[in-house]
Amino acid sequence: MNIRTKDNLVVIVAGIGMLLSTLDTGIINVALPFFKSYFETTADIVAIAVTGYTISLAVFILPFGLLSDKFGKLSFSYIGLIIFGLSSLLCGLSANVQMLIMFRIFQGIGAAALQATSASLITTLVSAEKSSSAIGVLGIMIGVGPVLGPSLGGLLLSLNSWRGIFWLNIPFVLLGLICNHKLITNISENKYAKHIDYPGSLTNGLFVILLISGLSLLSSHSIIGTALIIASLIAVIILFKVERNKETPVVNVINLIWNKSLLVYLYETIAFGFASAIIFLMPPYLFETVFKLNSGLTGILVLGAPIGLVLFSRISSAHNNGLKDNSFSKVGLSIILCSLLLLSLYQTSLPYILVTICLFIYGVGGGYFQPANISVIMKTTDITSQGSIGSLQRMVQNVAIAMGTATGSVFLNMWSHELVTAIKLGWITAGCLIIIAIALDFALNKNGFK
Repeated sequence: MNIRTKDNLVVIVAGIGMLLSTLDTGIINVALPFFKSYFETTADIVAIAVTGYTISLAVFILPFGLLSDKFGKLSFSYIGLIIFGLSSLLCGLSANVQMLIMFRIFQGIGAAALQATSASLITTLVSAEKSSSAIGVLGIMIGVGPVLGPSLGGLLLSLNSWRGIFWLNIPFVLLGLICNHKLITNISENKYAKHIDYPGSLTNGLFVILLISGLSLLSSHSIIGTALIIASLIAVIILFKVERNKETPVVNVINLIWNKSLLVYLYETIAFGFASAIIFLMPPYLFETVFKLNSGLTGILVLGAPIGLVLFSRISSAHNNGLKDNSFSKVGLSIILCSLLLLSLYQTSLPYILVTICLFIYGVGGGYFQPANISVIMKTTDITSQGSIGSLQRMVQNVAIAMGTATGSVFLNMWSHELVTAIKLGWITAGCLIIIAIALDFALNKNGFK
């Protein structure tokens, strides 16, 4: 197999894995009221189909990253595609809500294998000259998936095809499996001796379950949600104590403690994930509730951010040879901050199209930031731990998105009669986190932390 064919096949496998796993994070959100009626159940039970997927993805992603270093990224991605495809088929065949929830949890397990391997497939198998553009493709998929999901879900639901919400994945899974199989049979992949960290995996799983459950309950059951979040903080302290003396930990605590650069880059990931959740959550409320626009027009207006991200992920990757990750990351964060500042200053007396322009500016910043952030994090560890570091980056961003969504929901509930105030508070909070990220990056470079 020639290098060009290999590179293209790897990008297809990694890109499909990232697209499907992010797409299905929110594809059924718009269908929750339908499922509540169709399965004759409560809203809280139906919502488990969303949180179950998110929790299983976040619980399994770190151990799967470690296992992919041990058994091979291609093999693990292949398994992930099979699990994701079968569970998607079974979700569409669900006869009751219990089956839907169970198969969504299995779908999240498959998604964890896909996200744990997507970045590491590129950094370990794609040629050096194509690596930056390949990472750019991942940036596009991460940005497009969460936005495209609800849009496709709404379209399929309007066509009376709720099963299609899940079966839509199957053709992409089959394409991924064909490409993956061709790679497995034609190239050899390096594998590394790793011990399975059961205590660390279990403790990390407990932390994720408590945190995401607490975040999901924060707006509706604040006391229970807060208690679960506090319990998750205790779990993460235990996790650090469990992991610090492990030879191959699921979370490399020593690396996190001593590698100040990695800590800053991961915080930047958190800030961007949080801000992106706010950016995708708030505008529909502004357009539909404040400006009284219909859902169709709203769907078009909110495309500003993903369009900007898609265009400039490609542009930034084309001009980044792998040596400009830090500068592109700074540029991206600065543009993101400008967009959040403009949104925070926006007045409803102004044309609503200005909001879409601000969303596009945010997407431009995300297009510069996301590929560079993924690339620079992957470079903080050696070739033997690419699966582990890639899965850590994805888990951190997934948790940050959950945090942003929960925070935005709390603002919307607390200021339900002053939606503009709630929306602006979300944008201001996200802006503050981005300011901290920029300040940390400046301090990192000024003091030369390693």
